[in-house]
Amino acid sequence: MAVPRVEKRLKLVPPDGGWGWMVVAGAALSNIFNQSMLSLFSLLYGDALEAMGHNTKGAAVVLSTMLFTTNFGGPIAGAIVKLTSTRFVAVLGACSCTLGLGLGFIQNSSFVAINSYFKLRKSRAVGLANVGTGIGQTIMPHIVRYLLENYGFRGACMLLGSLSLHGIGGTLLIQPVAWHMKKVEEEVIIDEKIHLLEEKHKNIVIDKDHKVNGETIYQNGSRTSSNEKNEKGLAMNGNSAPNQTQQHKSIFRKIYELFDMSLLLSPRFINIIIGTALTVTSIQNFSLIFPFFLQKVASLDKQQTANCMSAVAIADIIGRLTLPVFQDKYRIKARMMIIMTSVWLIVVRQVLAYQTDLGVLLLLSSLYGFGRSMVIVARNIAISENCRMDQVPAAVGLGMLSMGMIVPPAGYFLGWIRDYTGSFIVCISAQNVLLVVFLIMWVPDMILIWFEERRRKKKNGDVVEMS
Repeated sequence: MAVPRVEKRLKLVPPDGGWGWMVVAGAALSNIFNQSMLSLFSLLYGDALEAMGHNTKGAAVVLSTMLFTTNFGGPIAGAIVKLTSTRFVAVLGACSCTLGLGLGFIQNSSFVAINSYFKLRKSRAVGLANVGTGIGQTIMPHIVRYLLENYGFRGACMLLGSLSLHGIGGTLLIQPVAWHMKKVEEEVIIDEKIHLLEEKHKNIVIDKDHKVNGETIYQNGSRTSSNEKNEKGLAMNGNSAPNQTQQHKSIFRKIYELFDMSLLLSPRFINIIIGTALTVTSIQNFSLIFPFFLQKVASLDKQQTANCMSAVAIADIIGRLTLPVFQDKYRIKARMMIIMTSVWLIVVRQVLAYQTDLGVLLLLSSLYGFGRSMVIVARNIAISENCRMDQVPAAVGLGMLSMGMIVPPAGYFLGWIRDYTGSFIVCISAQNVLLVVFLIMWVPDMILIWFEERRRKKKNGDVVEMS
């Protein structure tokens, strides 16, 4: 029996650190001055909307419209990332963050950049980047309160807009991962027959990622189908209609591939993006009514309201620092972390809805912030775990688009429930119903995945025993 030949080859792998930590720091800086602003909507615009005669439903419509615009930028950002680079898209988003689309550009490009730098420490890196949002949510409520009291609504908006431009400095730290790839030496077993075949047919390119069928012919590194050959022959004979049809098909094909629409052919992927959209919708709508609940139901003043919001943000920071480490240590999948923390959020929020004591509210706010952190960290990781690396920009963009499509009607409906019933308890319960629907969608699929993995391991074990 011939001994297989082993060769040592150099392989380029992501640094899993290195300059990646600077990218994380840049994303965190951008999040402090941009992403954290979303949670301040009620505190900043609440009095202005009431002065204009709008109620909770009106505020929900305004916030939902802004979130739709932000999330609609996700697929566009994913396409631009494929055409240019993550750095270009991030800087473009930071420069245009006042338009709403900019936030979507920053969210997509920052995650794609971090995802390309990290493999084993991905959850930890994403968590650290999102700590910037938590820091912003801790500091900004007090800054907003100070600006409103001293400069009024218009002055506060102008100063906050100038602060958001600091995000440009953070996005400039993003560099292409190709500049920082590490060389790793690995041993590869060489099959002599394949090696001789490759040497003999160097001018033939074998596509190992696709199945070869009878219609596909490989010639001098290009792939041509027999149908294309027939169309070329017809075009040479003067019939240009098939050629025009092929040209139109190629344009649609480019659009199809640019946005990676093939991802939508997977029922599991659709289940994932809808599930993450439901969780984020529930969290964002709770962030909208939370200040109103504290001021109108618990009768807290603006300082006490800001303290509760800061308690949420501080606990959120602690969660983003600790929970990803726990996840990496025990190899827990992102989807399972989201399921566990969603159950946590349902319990904490339902109890919080009946409280009015400041001390209890501070405690429950902290528990809520700790659980919320993992949903924010793991949502994009859950999406990226179910696609190829080159599909991540489009996958994250499609996930954001699903949020943009669900947030406006859900936000309007939840705001209507609050205004129709006049009860914050009913409104918070309705937000929890969204999380229950999410659990109904995800838990059976996770059980199915567990059985599939178990069956696969058993099959592999049987093969090893037979060999």
